[in-house]
Amino acid sequence: MSCRHLFSVCYLATLVMVFGGLSRASDDNALGNPGPSNGTPTKPVGRTITLSDFGAEDLAYLSVPTTPPTVGIVLVPDVFGLDNFTKAEADRLAGLGYLVLAVDIYNGHTTTDAGDMATITAHLNAESVLKTMDAGIRFFRESPKFKVDHIVAMGWGTGATYVFQSARENKLLDGAITFYGPVETESTRVGKFAVPLCALYPENDSVATHDNVMTFENLMKAEGNDFAAWFIAAGRGWSNPSSKSYNPTEDKEAWKVAVPFLIRIGAEPVKDRKGPSIIDKAKTGIKSLFE
Repeated sequence: MSCRHLFSVCYLATLVMVFGGLSRASDDNALGNPGPSNGTPTKPVGRTITLSDFGAEDLAYLSVPTTPPTVGIVLVPDVFGLDNFTKAEADRLAGLGYLVLAVDIYNGHTTTDAGDMATITAHLNAESVLKTMDAGIRFFRESPKFKVDHIVAMGWGTGATYVFQSARENKLLDGAITFYGPVETESTRVGKFAVPLCALYPENDSVATHDNVMTFENLMKAEGNDFAAWFIAAGRGWSNPSSKSYNPTEDKEAWKVAVPFLIRIGAEPVKDRKGPSIIDKAKTGIKSLFE
């Protein structure tokens, strides 16, 4: 039985009993894309949870759609923190039928102060951040109520840096999306990525220049990676209202790229991630005794 069918039995019943009284969202879909099967986005249920059962002590914001999802999204915020914007984006995606978990990699700290943001970025520990992300991914793989068929990691700015790293290494993912994330221009630093990557870059940027992005795209394809780069006619930070480069018009254009990628990943065959059985492990152990 697929994860979608399992959801149909207990997941919706849980929503009715625990979170009853859901209402329809506005007809204006801010992402510019159709919602679930009836074409109308619905209002999701959002709450804060802990990831302690999945390997990290961090908090996360879980937004639950009103229809059984097959795709889970791990959102990784920009340096502004797990702010109202990130939670609103989680809710908007859940309104489209995705199960969304926005992880807090900043220990509860939110800010719009440039000095604070520089300090926070400088003191982030990559191992700790990736551990938090891994806990979010495990949540979708191991939670008895919220298992999904596919998982996509998505991040902005600083968060996109770690989504990029996960796309390289984490085979439990099915795809990744970065908004104004990193580029690589050295062939020795590219290599084979674990999952497809959709990357959206500012059209005019001092680091992710047009030439650098095109070089990166060529290197990714030379390595056989599933990769697509897109340019958005706005500055770095176009998505978040707290950013000086906030551009809601171009943000909608960015989502016209991101959402079809989510749809594509959700339509792909479910990967068989079953590890070796107890019998297989026993056979391996016995065999090793005689080697």
